[in-house]
Amino acid sequence: MAMQSGKRLDAERLRRIVEAKSVADAFKMLGEMGYAYTDVGSVDAFIVGETNKLIEFISDNAASAALENALTARFVYNNAKLAYKSRFIAVPNDGYYAASLDCAKIANGDYSDTDKYMRAALEGLDEVGESKPQAIDLALTRAMYESVLACGIPVLKKYFRAEIDMKNILSAARMKRLGVHGDEFLHGGKIKTEALDDAVAAEGFAEYFEHTPYAEFAENIEQHELKDLWRAERDADDHLYYMTDADVAKLSSFEPFLNYYTETLIELKTVKTALVCVKTDSRDGFYARIPQIYR
Repeated sequence: MAMQSGKRLDAERLRRIVEAKSVADAFKMLGEMGYAYTDVGSVDAFIVGETNKLIEFISDNAASAALENALTARFVYNNAKLAYKSRFIAVPNDGYYAASLDCAKIANGDYSDTDKYMRAALEGLDEVGESKPQAIDLALTRAMYESVLACGIPVLKKYFRAEIDMKNILSAARMKRLGVHGDEFLHGGKIKTEALDDAVAAEGFAEYFEHTPYAEFAENIEQHELKDLWRAERDADDHLYYMTDADVAKLSSFEPFLNYYTETLIELKTVKTALVCVKTDSRDGFYARIPQIYR
């Protein structure tokens, strides 16, 4: 089913979108390409609407509840972050995804409908009276990865551990560039915290990851002197896509579904970047940001 959904984007279609005269013209093109949420007016609302279609697809077609829960976790936990932060700051109403979570309950301190990982994180935030958005995000992101790594599906655990590792390498690069160090790493990856700490503190960086699957990823970060980390975020997306694409022909496995999920996330992120470039008239910078799969 996932393989039959096909790709909506390619390099030529991206070129047409980013060269549109206005966001309205870009939305019109996207409608012609098969996107449904093109009359919403807002870039963020468009992305949320299209993401909701992905959530619906997962819910309707996932082979098991474990697969569905793992792949929708990032959206459910996004809603939890917004709901919790709404106690302290104004959050956009159109930032919530159509995920199965009663956000009003969380905003009011009722965690009875949450999974055990989310509940523990929220209660921990309550205990320390946490109100800083960054700390709330970190606590709930850690809980989200605890949840997905408990799914019992080996290919998903491999996928999310790779995602954790690359996010941690990025965090290490940011800390090293800023000359700071803190407890900001996610748990559950293959790379040990000690290696990440050493990479932050030592003169070198990439050498601490040379015997991992992310050696080239870290070398590229070091090559750009820990600057312009959007390049590394783009490379992380490509890494996850090609990791899932390698076994996509295994029709008896979860790989085709996971590959479609990854491809769609990258697609929507790329479309959002294109639309923002059109909106801000910064088109020239777009082409360097295109993921490898669209080159």
